[in-house]
Amino acid sequence: MTHQRFRRFNTRDVYAQHKQTLDNDLCMAVRAGNRLFLRGQTGFALDGSFVGRGDAAAQADQAMKNVKVLLEEAGSSLDHVCKATTYITDRAHREPVYNTVNRHLQGVPRCGTGLVVDGLAVADMLMEIDVEAEIPDGAPHQRLRPFNTRNWFSQTISWEGCMAVRTANEVYLRGQTGAELDGSRMHGLGRAPDDAGEQADIALSNVETLLAEAGATPQDICKLTVYIADRAYREPVYRQIGRHLRDVYPVSTGLIMKAFARPEILMEIDVAAALSKGTPHHRLRKFHTREWYGTRQNLDCQLCMAVRAGNRVYLRGQTGYDIDGKLHGAGDAGVQADQAMKNVKLLLEESGAKLDDICKIHVYINDRAWREPVYNAIGRHLKGVFPCSTGVIVRGFAFPELMMEIDVDAVIP
Repeated sequence: MTHQRFRRFNTRDVYAQHKQTLDNDLCMAVRAGNRLFLRGQTGFALDGSFVGRGDAAAQADQAMKNVKVLLEEAGSSLDHVCKATTYITDRAHREPVYNTVNRHLQGVPRCGTGLVVDGLAVADMLMEIDVEAEIPDGAPHQRLRPFNTRNWFSQTISWEGCMAVRTANEVYLRGQTGAELDGSRMHGLGRAPDDAGEQADIALSNVETLLAEAGATPQDICKLTVYIADRAYREPVYRQIGRHLRDVYPVSTGLIMKAFARPEILMEIDVAAALSKGTPHHRLRKFHTREWYGTRQNLDCQLCMAVRAGNRVYLRGQTGYDIDGKLHGAGDAGVQADQAMKNVKLLLEESGAKLDDICKIHVYINDRAWREPVYNAIGRHLKGVFPCSTGVIVRGFAFPELMMEIDVDAVIP
């Protein structure tokens, strides 16, 4: 069965009024089997008008109205939401945004990750939300360790969350930090690299616990997205990943963020896990980070370039570095994006997939000025594919010379 792509459009019809000359074939939602991928939703209504200029809560309300409509058009509902990743441009927006989102998702405990970013596609955007949903295949999803954030660290936010959601095919986890799973203590309260390493150790121990409670193992992990607040934290955080996930070989994307939910958080890890059900995932182009980074960064981590788990394909975040480790496009974001997409095509083909199987892309840039050259390069490679997308501006990447990174989710029909 081919993927269903809802509300197709080209970005030239959306962003021209915002003085952005983009040419990308995108859509608002993709249904691939029972899995739903949505475009990141903001204060833009589905008719293209913008709601809530200067008001983060109003933007969040519009975003969630969009989510409800899109899920229903794809044969799903808000009850099927498994995870929500919320991007805000200022920590001050956290309370109004989270309380608004929670009103729409009342009674649906879901995993969450909250990030403070340097910007979004348009300067007027104060928030964006990524929603992942899966239509149950028989029994309802299992939602493990439900809680409300008002009971966590004296926060005045009402958010019905849970630590893990197990579906028929995947395990979704809450973004993990240096906090104990019961919220009783936060570790690594300094700002030194060793504090970030301590937080990563706790986060990965939490991941192991939650996977076990969901009936999964670390070998089910396909992808890590590693967020840090300073490039100096990269080595201690990844060394903990290497220690906890020795011989797992996940793919990874590493991003430097403006901030997190609370000032004491130095890092956060998102985990994508697919249930192997007795058939090990296929991990392509395994490598040790010493082979890739040499002496530039001592990460001591085992990773790979692509993971095929059943009909899902997860890719390492792709940049201007080619598959052999050579940088293309120093100082040129468009050239880096072009190389990243060449990598994507090669890795998908090696995994038994193709560009037409892409359901969602996440595009990260570290300056809004790069948006046009990066998106136009991506658009040339994905003409006629119509994935959904989320684009955010982050503080930085693994190395200072990188200007962009792209994450790709693909499902083989």
